[in-house]
Amino acid sequence: MYAALYIATSYSVPCEGDCERVSRVSEKLRANKSYVNGAYRCTNIQGSDTLCIYVKDTIGVDWSRLADTTCLIAQENGLLQQKIFVIKNAVFPNDTVARKICP
Repeated sequence: MYAALYIATSYSVPCEGDCERVSRVSEKLRANKSYVNGAYRCTNIQGSDTLCIYVKDTIGVDWSRLADTTCLIAQENGLLQQKIFVIKNAVFPNDTVARKICP
């Protein structure tokens, strides 16, 4: 029992390829923006081209500009032609506040 619990809690799933690129985008967005919770693939489908940026409900933020910034960061990390959705996730149902299709 202890061995199974140890393996289940200590085994880390490697994050390579697309996973690593999305993680870098998420880290860069969260680095200086306290209202960004993170960037994730909107679906679990392999080869997806959609990024969901989950944000806190914050007054005075230009969500379209955040979507533009996300496009630039995604392109820097090799994620081309992404569809960006900026989503407030602290409300129910979630509220999409910006959409952008990156070149």
